Amino acid sequence: MLIPHSERSVVNFHINALVLIFAVGLFAAVLGGFIYLSSVHVGTTAIINEQESKAHTSQANLDSVLSEVGNLLSVARVFDEELVDTINSLGIQTGDETSSAAVSRGDLSSFFGIQAVADGQTREVQDIQQLASTLRSAVDPLREIRSVLESQQSFLTDLPNHWPVSNNMGRVTMEFGPNIHPITGQWYLHKGIDIAGTPGLPIVASASGKVVEMGYDPGYGFYIFLRHKYGFRTRYSHLQSILVTEGQDVIQGERIGTMGNTGISTGPHLDFIIMLGTDVVDPAVFLKIASTFDRGGVGTR
Repeated sequence: MLIPHSERSVVNFHINALVLIFAVGLFAAVLGGFIYLSSVHVGTTAIINEQESKAHTSQANLDSVLSEVGNLLSVARVFDEELVDTINSLGIQTGDETSSAAVSRGDLSSFFGIQAVADGQTREVQDIQQLASTLRSAVDPLREIRSVLESQQSFLTDLPNHWPVSNNMGRVTMEFGPNIHPITGQWYLHKGIDIAGTPGLPIVASASGKVVEMGYDPGYGFYIFLRHKYGFRTRYSHLQSILVTEGQDVIQGERIGTMGNTGISTGPHLDFIIMLGTDVVDPAVFLKIASTFDRGGVGTR
């Protein structure tokens, strides 16, 4: 019953108890559902915002990675061009006849057989695969280059091209060829070069070889003969002391004696001679080979 404060008539209505209970339950269900959906919406919004933030961060990181991949690919192309030039200069075969043509065009993907971008594949993934293929394909040529360089280094150690005084010390006081003898004052053929220095300076092997003769000569003082590959022999004279024994194997740069003033000599120096077979050759020709690696300015003067 609803009784108004005005003169309007009283309103009467009847509600079944079950209907009332159902209405109250329905209202409670709607209210609870609204509260639940509101909380879910708030939580979902927070998750979405968090995911968007992570997505922006991931995108920034991805852009940075892609930029670095691009830079790396640029470096890889330069590396490939230099590698190919090195391979061609050394005469190394790549095992692929199409490689040379591709190289001349500077086409990295053609040289290494990279396929076109597959359907549904991003360009970045293909670039990374291309870079990986480049690095894999460079392994064998690099091994060949290392083998060539090792062979070259081994060859150089067998030639008498190393400065015979340790630490590139000493100075040339008499060169190979016609010279005035410092004692007799007469012209004669000097068969080696004289390198002057302080007594006791270490004398080293100019090339790897074997000690075949050593001893004392009235003219040359204490001396050492080394035999090397390809018919070369070297002699080191006027030594103060000998640090090797006959028959001993020595490597290039190993100490074999010390600089002295023994024999017929006007001062402490090394008389260094290179022989090829039975002929003497100018040591400066061979020492200039090592000068390309910078001997600190020491040379003939």
